Amino acid sequence: MKHLFIINPVAKRIKGKVRPVKGKISAFFREYPGMEYDVYVTEWCRDSIAFIHRYIADKDETVRVHAIGGTGLLFEVINSVVDLPNAEVASHPYGKANSFIRYFGAENEKLFLSLKNQVFGKTVPMDIVRSGNNYGICYGMAGIEAYANALGDTWNEKGIPVDISYSLAGILFIMNGKAAQHYNIEIDGRCINGNFGSVMIANAPCYGLNMFPAIDAHPDDGKLDVYLFRNASKATLIKCVPAYTKGNYRRLRPGLVSHYTAGKVKLSSDSMMCMSLDGERFYGTSTEYEIKPKAINFVCPGQIDLAQLPRIYRRPQEGLRGV
Repeated sequence: MKHLFIINPVAKRIKGKVRPVKGKISAFFREYPGMEYDVYVTEWCRDSIAFIHRYIADKDETVRVHAIGGTGLLFEVINSVVDLPNAEVASHPYGKANSFIRYFGAENEKLFLSLKNQVFGKTVPMDIVRSGNNYGICYGMAGIEAYANALGDTWNEKGIPVDISYSLAGILFIMNGKAAQHYNIEIDGRCINGNFGSVMIANAPCYGLNMFPAIDAHPDDGKLDVYLFRNASKATLIKCVPAYTKGNYRRLRPGLVSHYTAGKVKLSSDSMMCMSLDGERFYGTSTEYEIKPKAINFVCPGQIDLAQLPRIYRRPQEGLRGV
């Protein structure tokens, strides 16, 4: 096996100081002289996709790709390896949100920061989401949440905390009367048309730092969890935002949020849609989301029991399989 480390130099834990990270990697492998590794530092958004694909396609052996960054870098790695059977993925949570790693529990994040765990850990098959020609591992969304994701990222770069940025951005869109849009939605052939504030298609439950609206989602169960947030008055929507982002959609007014499971979701609108796939933004009038079961081999520290996930913060039973 060979190891390829992809480093995002502007990730939160790095902040341009790449040398200490590279030094940590080289010091680790000096203890294991028989193991081979390479390091690639990204220079711009998505520049690693073609590099990783070429690197692995030329190898007859297994290559474990280590994403040292956040959700954006993991997105790049997923899109690089999706069709390569000899690729494995390890995610080192160096970013500001690390949405996928949140699935494994905030208390377990430190396990993914261990080079020993990531180099010697076993892999487990994980599902991913196809949307057009792109692939994500966390979620797809359209509407308020996608707009909030876009504007919230801008505010976060100016120093406002992640969750506050997203929440305030969502409330701003609601106050400006931009919450509702008419969508045509097809969920495994079932057609649902109407005005919705948000459409979320989840493979994993979390985004941001402490938000987990898709509390039913598991990234290894072979299905998508779909949440349709119907349009309502501004006051109702604003009041419901905190409960929704904390996975309490069942406690909201009946019919406000509907939950479905699916293998494929088609989404369209007569108006331009703002969409997000793992935080990457897209615009268009139609798209589809399809689950790709067990599409990647993901490194999971052996100390984590997947059967007991996700343990959502202070509500340890909610979100467990079958609960």
